[in-house]
Amino acid sequence: MKKYSIAILAFALIITSCKKQLDQNSPDSVSEANAFQTLEHVQFGLNGAYARYSTYSTDMYKSALVSDEAKIGFDNAGQGALEYRYQYSSDDVTGGDVTAGYFGYYNMIDQINRVLPHVYKVDAPASAAARRDVINAQLIALRGIAHFALLKNFSKNYDPAEKLGIAIMTVSDAGAKPARNTMAESIQQIETDLSTAKAALPAVTPATFTDTVMNKVNIAAYQARIALYKRDYAAAITFATEVINSNVKALASGGDFKGIWTDENKSEILFRIRYGTSSGIGSMWTTTGGNVYIAPSDKLIETYSNNDIRKEAYIGTTGDKNYVNKFYNSSRGGRVVDLKAVRIAEMYLIRAEAYAKKEAPDLVKGAADLNELRRARITGYVNETFNSSGDLVKAVLEERFKELAFEGFRIFDLKRNNLPVERAATDAEPGWRTLPADSYRFTFPIPKQEMNVNPNMVQNPGY
Repeated sequence: MKKYSIAILAFALIITSCKKQLDQNSPDSVSEANAFQTLEHVQFGLNGAYARYSTYSTDMYKSALVSDEAKIGFDNAGQGALEYRYQYSSDDVTGGDVTAGYFGYYNMIDQINRVLPHVYKVDAPASAAARRDVINAQLIALRGIAHFALLKNFSKNYDPAEKLGIAIMTVSDAGAKPARNTMAESIQQIETDLSTAKAALPAVTPATFTDTVMNKVNIAAYQARIALYKRDYAAAITFATEVINSNVKALASGGDFKGIWTDENKSEILFRIRYGTSSGIGSMWTTTGGNVYIAPSDKLIETYSNNDIRKEAYIGTTGDKNYVNKFYNSSRGGRVVDLKAVRIAEMYLIRAEAYAKKEAPDLVKGAADLNELRRARITGYVNETFNSSGDLVKAVLEERFKELAFEGFRIFDLKRNNLPVERAATDAEPGWRTLPADSYRFTFPIPKQEMNVNPNMVQNPGY
């Protein structure tokens, strides 16, 4: 990464997304003035914003590295080792994997902010009015999602009084050196973007739903995720219920569930990024040659019983090596697997946790959601009942550990519940076996590059 502020983003953002698709008089010169002339050009800009959400893979990787769901693999040659050992700072050498995503998400936001002004300016027939509204809404939704990813990574747990939120960017300004907004301001903008986008989009049915674009249902899924993050449990229940009751996706079991991870089907998926030929997800863990750089932890593997379909779907074994099987292979090639950003299973877990944590806990409904998910995964499963909200919360968090492994949740689940990382003795040496719940390392550092060029940026404590 070159040294530049989050606001100093070159026109390559537009060129990368549009240049190959636009038919310009001067194809070697794509400027903002000629990049957007038709609604199709604006659509290309939106497509580029979707593609940039692939930076979510950095959340998947860093969460595994610094939590208890992964360990250093048999063939590791230093990949992620400093981060795994909690020896990271804000520089590229020691902290490249934990600062990753910072510029990626802001690049995505800048792409969106460059495209938005043109949605209602470019020439298009009157019949395209509804399409303009949809494009505009999808861009706004993606902006809210990107800002939330930054807040989750680079700010502390939600506290409306916290001053160090993130720098909110709603316009593209190459000369800006933004300061950090408060957490209250940050979450307000995120929620406003998502609610505005959702209201402008058409209704979705199981027949019209698609998992590759923003729509009312998957926006509600993100709203449920955000509500759980900010401990608004009533809202989390409402949004998760909205998604579940939409019936656009149901829990899968058996072969259908296994097929999710080889892209044989789209069961359970609410939003994904399509990877045509890229091995960007699978190769984070294992190379196409079979080298295992980052392996599933022994602690994780031991949580799966032999009659749990997730053990076979998530964990692979070759010789004496275990590897992440979740993104290992598809018909398109080794490690070429789509990025699954949101699944219906998460909605059941969000609602179960919210039922357990709300002011008047509903243990029956919370247990029902947890048991329904388990029945879809475990052959011969017998429903469990719970006598306290604490017991149910513990069970839900353990289920999230098993269900959402390597999908970018574990470190953030521990963080928002003020829980430590506790690795198994077979997974880590004593010096990096535990990360105390009050450690500053649960909040990742602002990259040194940003600090060097932006005098208004404030670093997170500890770095």
